[in-house]
Amino acid sequence: MITEFPLFMFTTLGGLAAGASVAAAAFGRNGHAKRAWLLPLVCLALLGIGLLGVLGHLQRPELFWLALSNPSAMIAQEAYWSIALCVFLAADIVIAFVRKTSLLVLRVGAALASVGLMFVMANAYFTSKTNAAWADFSTFPLFIVGDLAMGFALYATFHADKRTEAAYAGASTAIDALLAVSLVAVGVNFGTAGHDALAFYAGAVLAAAAAAVDFLAWKGKLAPATASWVVLVLSVVAVAVARYAFYAISML
Repeated sequence: MITEFPLFMFTTLGGLAAGASVAAAAFGRNGHAKRAWLLPLVCLALLGIGLLGVLGHLQRPELFWLALSNPSAMIAQEAYWSIALCVFLAADIVIAFVRKTSLLVLRVGAALASVGLMFVMANAYFTSKTNAAWADFSTFPLFIVGDLAMGFALYATFHADKRTEAAYAGASTAIDALLAVSLVAVGVNFGTAGHDALAFYAGAVLAAAAAAVDFLAWKGKLAPATASWVVLVLSVVAVAVARYAFYAISML
């Protein structure tokens, strides 16, 4: 197991929740009247489990409070945005459960917090002096596009009907295709730096397959519900494989 597994868990599960929150704000215009509380609940649970990884990384949980007192620390910035996202998700759950509908303002708030979280996750490694391969612009799409790909796929498992709508289907297909290209770019960067890049290329193949499934479902060639679960598995595995390789070179 890689030494940075706690951070791998945080960025993957937290990124999945963040990406799904962005998708919900962008495409959930009807408020998800049926079980509107379920998706934010799943996102909150994913983020909560991911945050346990932060405590695991620090090894001594009491250090978390010390880290929060230093705004310039990347782990503090990740915590600030995570807390903000937790607040919006929790409020959305309560309101949606009571009113049977989700408020757009809460979904937008969660999306903004998610964008902030995805950016600082990527920036934490881009600005790191630990590994030269991390300090490359391809690190940003590895995290941000990867989170969006996973999140859009998770959103569609709750709203498979969106797969036949041009706006969502086109966005999901484009994001998965962009993820494939991004993982190739990360692979080239790591290979140039003398690291094994095979995992990134394998992830790119999986992301390309996800884009193909997106497109087939959009054109009515695959059942939307089936396609949603297939894309979720492909995108999560693609991102997980790539990020595992990303952290594998850590010398922390």
